[in-house]
Amino acid sequence: MIGVTNFFRDAEAFRIIYDKVLPLIFERKSLMKEIRVWVAGCSTGEEAYSIAMLLRKYADQMEVPYHIKIFATDLDKEAIAYASQGIYSESIINHLSEDDMNRFFIKDDDMFKISKEIRKMVVFAPQNIIKDPPFRNLDLITCRNMLIYLQPEMQMKALSLFRFALNPDGFLFLGPSETIGRFVNQFEPFDRRWNIFTHRQSKQNNDSLRFATENETVFQGNIPPVLGPSAVREQQPHGRLDELQGTLTEEHLSPGMIVDRNNNVIHLNGTINEYLMLAQGKPSWNVFKMLDSNISLTLSSGIQKVREYKREVVYRSIMMTTNYGERQVDLHIRPFSMKNNSYDKYVLILFEEAKELDREDLLVLEPMQIDSDVKSRILELEQELQRSDERLQAMVEELETSNEELQATNEELVAATEELQSANEELQSVNEELVTMNTEFQFKIQELIDVNNDMSNFMGSTRIGTIFLDKRMCIRRITPAITKEINLMEVDYGRPIEHISHQFQYYSLVEDAKHVLQTLEPLEKEIQSVDGTWYSMRILPYRTEDNFTSGVVLTFVDITDLKAVNEELLKLSYAVEQSPSMTVIMDVAGRIEYTNPHFTEVTDFGAHEAKGQGIHNFMECSPDDHMLDAMMRTVKSGEMWKGELTGCKKNGDLYWESVKVIPIKDKKGEIIHFVKLSEDISDRKNAEEMLRKTEMLSAVGQLAAGIAHEIRNPLTALKGFTKLLSSKENSNKTYIDIMLDELDRIEQIVSELLVLAKPQAIDFVKNELEPIIEDVMMLLETQAIMNNVEIKADLRPGIHVLCVENQLKQVFINVLKNAIERCQAAVRYTSAWPYPKKGPWSFSSRITEQGFLRASLPSWASRSILRRIRVRDLD
Repeated sequence: MIGVTNFFRDAEAFRIIYDKVLPLIFERKSLMKEIRVWVAGCSTGEEAYSIAMLLRKYADQMEVPYHIKIFATDLDKEAIAYASQGIYSESIINHLSEDDMNRFFIKDDDMFKISKEIRKMVVFAPQNIIKDPPFRNLDLITCRNMLIYLQPEMQMKALSLFRFALNPDGFLFLGPSETIGRFVNQFEPFDRRWNIFTHRQSKQNNDSLRFATENETVFQGNIPPVLGPSAVREQQPHGRLDELQGTLTEEHLSPGMIVDRNNNVIHLNGTINEYLMLAQGKPSWNVFKMLDSNISLTLSSGIQKVREYKREVVYRSIMMTTNYGERQVDLHIRPFSMKNNSYDKYVLILFEEAKELDREDLLVLEPMQIDSDVKSRILELEQELQRSDERLQAMVEELETSNEELQATNEELVAATEELQSANEELQSVNEELVTMNTEFQFKIQELIDVNNDMSNFMGSTRIGTIFLDKRMCIRRITPAITKEINLMEVDYGRPIEHISHQFQYYSLVEDAKHVLQTLEPLEKEIQSVDGTWYSMRILPYRTEDNFTSGVVLTFVDITDLKAVNEELLKLSYAVEQSPSMTVIMDVAGRIEYTNPHFTEVTDFGAHEAKGQGIHNFMECSPDDHMLDAMMRTVKSGEMWKGELTGCKKNGDLYWESVKVIPIKDKKGEIIHFVKLSEDISDRKNAEEMLRKTEMLSAVGQLAAGIAHEIRNPLTALKGFTKLLSSKENSNKTYIDIMLDELDRIEQIVSELLVLAKPQAIDFVKNELEPIIEDVMMLLETQAIMNNVEIKADLRPGIHVLCVENQLKQVFINVLKNAIERCQAAVRYTSAWPYPKKGPWSFSSRITEQGFLRASLPSWASRSILRRIRVRDLD
């Protein structure tokens, strides 16, 4: 047998047990207040504890307590021992709700233990369900997914034991794959999907009905004596209602009878004795054996038509033999009820004195056509015979079932004998439980003694003044610390708090305590005593273990030193917040923990944006600049660092700041924080830079003027001779054009040198990039061939830049010349490409170990496009 189980396995089935089954069980047990449950095949106990939790939750909703006992049995003794411990891992109960876990389990390290409240409800015991006697008087039996492992014979025996053990109105809860087999007559389905059944009581045919008052005798089939209305009346309790009912029936209603669906008379009405004629042999309540046999055919046909067409049938002036001779009567046959489906096939037969046919009534009149009725009746009798055969077959099956029931009864007698032994064992188990409970009580008493000692020591040693008040505002308990401000002693227990004087400058103590008791809302205040001591007072409701409020608790904590420290901290906080310097507090890793408002004012970074960021995120430095690293090393060594740094604002603007970083140490001398104090010195730096540039430009201007005058004279001569050469037609015209362009460019450079002496406006023009690069490559083609280097460029047409064409050409010439000169034999290629970006663009290139060339423009243009040019060695 495979022991697969879990808490609330098939949660929907357990929800039906809670919502539908338990209300019926508790309602039926409202007098006895005792509920008994048997969990057969409990395995490791999860299902038994699940049932216990449901019962406990439902019982808690009831106004009166119920005694609940759950018997959990299994053949595996090791599983029973495991279940008795009630300890489970988190993976087994992790699907339960948080409320159930907190209420029914106690966490012990990584395990969870069933609470004592649930554990006491369950009795675990090993049992062989086939051989050992069952329990008795059970309201619910759960045996889920165990019968499927038994042979059919054993399944039938187990179900028979369950039927014997259940109360007449008990429930049986099976697994979704199990059935009750041949016990369909003993168990009635309550929920077919989840196989919940009710115990079907052994009872007689419930076709009898009540015609008069509730206390009137009800006649059933196969009852020998024939009792008239007078006899019925004698059996009733005497009363006014019974007398009225008897008078109405005997004097005002026509003689009649009520016939059920089996044609048995179940009620007699009026002076019917005149028409009743008992047949010889075994007494019978069959209507055809109680009336004149000459009208049996007519009566049978009329009853059949009433049941088929649901309308009244009347036979006029029928001759029938009565106890007083031949009489002519009108026979009325009508449905007993057209509204209550429970009486669908029931018929009311009335005998009235024959009347003259003077008018048509609403009744349906049927003439006496014996011949046609006989034929019809023969057909009806054939159909009735067929139905009788079917009923006979059903009776045979019922007899077989009855035989099985007799056999089960025999087994029950045997089980009853064995149950006495089980009861004895139960008593022994109860005795053991009492011994166990006694031991537990001893432990509880010792725990209470220990808790009392702990509380006494705690109350005597705590510095928190505490007063416990009951609902009448009388003192229940105090701690010694409160006697400093309130004149209390142990003899004051039971006295109203308002009778006790105190040293607090607080005169609404009693009123506030009463307010908390009424609203159940805690109150907290800071109060001062007459000697200047400050206290933090809290008033809370006093709640018992069952969450019942039985008073209030007042606590007084001395916060005099704390308030003084808070005032000092408040002063320091104001000083830092209003400081004109930027103040940043960092942890030992350089992460910002605090910035003052002046930092936000300068950088536009809010305190929440800066918190948690590294200080380097707010500084501008190149990868080769190790100033920040040096600063951190200095302050981590415990020394103060001073210097100037470049900071970055939120919008990307840079600013200069004079910085002082100070390490903060605790009492042990260990560094716990760093404080960065800085001031914005950008204005001073800009003034110094402007002064330096003015002096430099003055010197450069004088130098450039001299160089320009010295270079311009020979350039004039060279340009003249080149023009003479270009006037002659020859094959070197292209090269001469290039020479002329370059001479013009040299002349432009000389002009720019003169500009240094006298600043002029630079005229930027939108130029296409591709022709400029092609001119540069053609100019350097000869030098590249001489150095055994091939220059290639991947250019995209249509790229335009806003620039000074000659200056841009000079940039590309310088870069490619450096690349050609520094290109070594090991170099294979160097690649680069241009791409546009928003705003200004620049060129960046340098030679790497793999032959890549990168050259950088000044820092003011560092955020620009990058162009790579591929240079491949011809070898």
